[in-house]
Amino acid sequence: MMRRWGFSALAVVLAMGNGVAWAQGSYSGGAFGSFLGLLNERLDITFSRLPDVRTYLANLLSLFDTRSVILLVGIVVAGLAAEWVVRQFLLRLRHRIFGQHAETSPMRAILHAMLLDAVALLALWVAARFVVSLAGDPQSVNGKVAHQLLLALIYWRGFNFIFRAWLRPNTPAGRIAPVDDATAARLLLALNALIFLPMVARNILPFMQVTSASPATIAAAGVLYVPVIAAGLTYFVWHWRHEMAAWLMGLVRDKAAFHALKIAAARDWWVGGLAFYLFAGLAAFYASLTEHVGTVRGLSLIESMLILLLLAETLIVRLTRHLPMEVPTVGDVMAGCVRLALRLWVAVVALEALMVGALGAMTAEQWQPHDRGIKVAALAALAFYVAWRFLKYRMDRYIADNPLPAAGVIGEADDDVPAAASRLRTLMPVLRIIAGVTILIVGGLLVLSEAGINVTPLIAGASVLGLAISFGSQSLVRDIVSGMFFLAEDSFRVGEYLDSGRVKGTVESFSVRSIRLRHQNGQLHIVPFGQMGHITNFSRDWTTVKFNLSFDAATDVELLRKTVKKIGLDMMTEPAYAKELILPLKMQGIVDIKDAALIVRFKFTAKPKNPSLIQRIAIRRMYEAFPGKGIYFAKPPFFPGLPATPPAAPQPT
Repeated sequence: MMRRWGFSALAVVLAMGNGVAWAQGSYSGGAFGSFLGLLNERLDITFSRLPDVRTYLANLLSLFDTRSVILLVGIVVAGLAAEWVVRQFLLRLRHRIFGQHAETSPMRAILHAMLLDAVALLALWVAARFVVSLAGDPQSVNGKVAHQLLLALIYWRGFNFIFRAWLRPNTPAGRIAPVDDATAARLLLALNALIFLPMVARNILPFMQVTSASPATIAAAGVLYVPVIAAGLTYFVWHWRHEMAAWLMGLVRDKAAFHALKIAAARDWWVGGLAFYLFAGLAAFYASLTEHVGTVRGLSLIESMLILLLLAETLIVRLTRHLPMEVPTVGDVMAGCVRLALRLWVAVVALEALMVGALGAMTAEQWQPHDRGIKVAALAALAFYVAWRFLKYRMDRYIADNPLPAAGVIGEADDDVPAAASRLRTLMPVLRIIAGVTILIVGGLLVLSEAGINVTPLIAGASVLGLAISFGSQSLVRDIVSGMFFLAEDSFRVGEYLDSGRVKGTVESFSVRSIRLRHQNGQLHIVPFGQMGHITNFSRDWTTVKFNLSFDAATDVELLRKTVKKIGLDMMTEPAYAKELILPLKMQGIVDIKDAALIVRFKFTAKPKNPSLIQRIAIRRMYEAFPGKGIYFAKPPFFPGLPATPPAAPQPT
């Protein structure tokens, strides 16, 4: 923003330097010299009329008698006194409002306090208007000056009403701006001063017209007071630069994008502020010489838009600062859309004020076609942004409500093993990136096209650049294309266990180019999609587990089959295992006879989440149930892992 004001101010100087020739598009090599000659001539004429200013001031006293002067002063005094008295009278009520609603409904307390301030402002108008009615005929000089003074007073105190509502010194609970008490008090004084000086400058011209000053006298007076006003404004910017920086930095959230850049811009805002008011002073000085007031009006409108934007941004931050940033909310999305709409509206108005008023580069008729295109472009940008924010909100909410399994983390219990993510949850980050890039490209091209910029070279350049990248990065393109087919075929999901031929592991995450596999021992493998020749997915749909156990040669095989079948059916009916088992545990038969022992194979089919848990439970239940049925496992030395009797204790020698 600071750079933009610097460029705008530079454009003002260039516009003044080129003069009428630049505005008409007929710049020539001697235009600047002609401008200097014109400026020198105007200065000579203006300074030659300074005696007329002294004569005007001397005659001014004859237009107002003592009573008129007292009434004019009384308008200001009566209005300010009435405002102060009413504000003090309502002070206790204001404190009670903040005490009751500051914690539960702060915005309600702020609105009630603003209503009380509005009552004080109404008292100012009533008191000042009563004094104005004593000035006599409204069409007389005294009546016109009194009415003008009333409007100026209301204008000044109206801005004070707004600034006070945002800053609220000594009332932290009712403050909208993110500053402390001392800073709020100094900022209220600074903003009142920044409004008061331009207000005085704008009212000098109609005052001199009412009091029958000649145009030459008005121009000469402008040469005298414009530098004073400009110097005062630049001094105020420099003197209160730290207080305004505190306000601006308070609007930047800790987790905002480009946080460091925004903080730096907020801290150094005074650079652009000084440049703006310095060049505004030069523009006003130029206008007083050439009687071209469009530049001053344009810069004044830009200043008003900036103040409005500051107040609106501060209010939005105040309303949304309690919202959580980790999880997206509808309020945050709505605030972002409103913020962009406000910024676009301010930009459109300020751009017209800059091109038509401040720079004088176009007339109102010449600007009309550009104005329509810029407004359509702004609406298109807002529409695409709203669509993206709500689409992103839905995607982020889905991601937040469906967290990914923690790959490589082993729970304390057997049933803590996380399930694999759904296909939609796996693809959601990639879909979000694709949607964002698509909206950015399509929306950007449409907005540029509506703004009057030819996008054909951009499309052609992007095509050539994409072709060059595709030829120079064939391996990268192969990885991306392979990844797209893997995702389209639903070959894997986050949380599933894969064997890619070279490495194995649980899918932890992936990008458009590569996949991250976490080995059960902790190693992280990053494999480009182009190097994955095949994929073996151990976690998809179901898995059949087969295992062998050794039994005594005299075991009743039919009894063993029936006992195992009962154990399997019992596990199928238990809620803890029914959701995991697909086919119950059963005996397949004798697969071998070795060392006078029967090698019997068992199998079951379960979901691939944690089949080892089912196997361990099944073996434990067989171990507990078999002795009661007369079924025994093979004894040593044929099955060394299961001794028949505990070893005897060694005898002392």
